[in-house]
Amino acid sequence: MQFHALSEHPEWMPLLAQWYFDTWGCHVPGHTLADEQQRLEVFLQADELPLLLVAVDNDVPVGAAQLKFHERTERPERLHWLGGVYVAPSHRGTGLAATLIDALVVRGTPLGVRDLYLQTEVDDGGLYARLGWQPLESTRHASGVPVRIMWRPLVTDAG
Repeated sequence: MQFHALSEHPEWMPLLAQWYFDTWGCHVPGHTLADEQQRLEVFLQADELPLLLVAVDNDVPVGAAQLKFHERTERPERLHWLGGVYVAPSHRGTGLAATLIDALVVRGTPLGVRDLYLQTEVDDGGLYARLGWQPLESTRHASGVPVRIMWRPLVTDAG
């Protein structure tokens, strides 16, 4: 398994946009596949935030995850967010999501990410709880779907 920044392979944008639209974007009123692809343009730089990392197996993208700013703007103190964690059906259940998140954290820490937040539709935190994320609050996504906000420190006071 290899991991590449989207900026290294912008030709993957239509595939990733389709993944994201089919999984989440189609539930947002008025949101289109073209909107989803346009949203990915902010990830077309290397070695700075926001960052989108793509998992690749035999030269084929099989997963993606994003490290971005202010997923939820009502809490501006929550700066860095994990989002868009997607694994292709052919690779689900293999631990790829956890590996992908770890690879993203490794790239994000030198870029100043100290605390990381996420929102998940799984109220008990699912995968994220198993990976050590702590629940903070329950709220609603802009689409109206209930979500759980979670947090994970990446750097401790000693580190």
